[in-house]
Amino acid sequence: MNLFQNRATPFFLHKAATPRREGTFDVVLSPEFYWVKKVSLPVKRLSDAKRLAESVFEGSLPKGSYSYEVSKADNGDFILIAYDREAISDVLKHYFTDRAKVQNLYFAQHACADIESCCSVDEKSSLVNLNALLMQIPRNCTDPKLTMEAYLKEAKLQAPKVKLGSLEREVVDRKTFVLLAASILLFVVALGIEYVDYKTQSARLQEARSALVAKYDLPPTTMQLESIKNRLFKTFQRQKQMRDALNELSKVALLKGESIHFLEIDDKAATVEFEIQNPEREAALKSQLSKKFKILASTLNGKRLQIKIAV
Repeated sequence: MNLFQNRATPFFLHKAATPRREGTFDVVLSPEFYWVKKVSLPVKRLSDAKRLAESVFEGSLPKGSYSYEVSKADNGDFILIAYDREAISDVLKHYFTDRAKVQNLYFAQHACADIESCCSVDEKSSLVNLNALLMQIPRNCTDPKLTMEAYLKEAKLQAPKVKLGSLEREVVDRKTFVLLAASILLFVVALGIEYVDYKTQSARLQEARSALVAKYDLPPTTMQLESIKNRLFKTFQRQKQMRDALNELSKVALLKGESIHFLEIDDKAATVEFEIQNPEREAALKSQLSKKFKILASTLNGKRLQIKIAV
């Protein structure tokens, strides 16, 4: 083991960067090599937001095979990053020779998150913070107080690292390897039948989902369907509250000759007008209603008692 490994040099990789032939580097990827969006989503957990990321970027990315990273902005919105692992691997091969080593890889969005003012990348471009999103623009800062080179000299790169899918291999003895391989093979065989059945059922479910989407002219993306579901659920909850309010009003004990003369209900309140026998009934009716509702206002005009309640 080499106990005297060279410390990695921070390096901001952008399209106009000079290729590196030797050395060990911690590479910060310019926004030129990935796509980023800041969005509000109907979920709270990062894992749920990550499942929606593909729908958010749908139709806005060049052809490729994309992976997604998700983080939270200070205001509760989500910051989504889409990147093509294979494309980034090709970029690294272009800018770093076999004699150079990339030790760690970071997105500028994470590694440079504390940059607030314009940061000069080179004579023709800058890194700027636009509503919590770091973007590289083809124009240098008008008054460059900060340069990327100076920033990286002081930065401590502890942001989440970019995983490109490479695996570290451990060397094991042949006996252990054979036993491990046999165990994996048995496991795969045991799951084989279940997998075939799963694929069949999955295909049927997908066909059923597509048929429902076509039948009811629904949007195709999961995020849009989730939004419709949440909106309908809120409508259902409100309608249920209104039905419950009407049910309670129907239970109000009225004397002979008394009746509900008028009823109006909206999203926030209900106005009920009673035909009562005498003014003394106002207190009794309000007492009954206050057990189930919050009374907002009441007026008495002769034998007409009008009460406004929250529903």
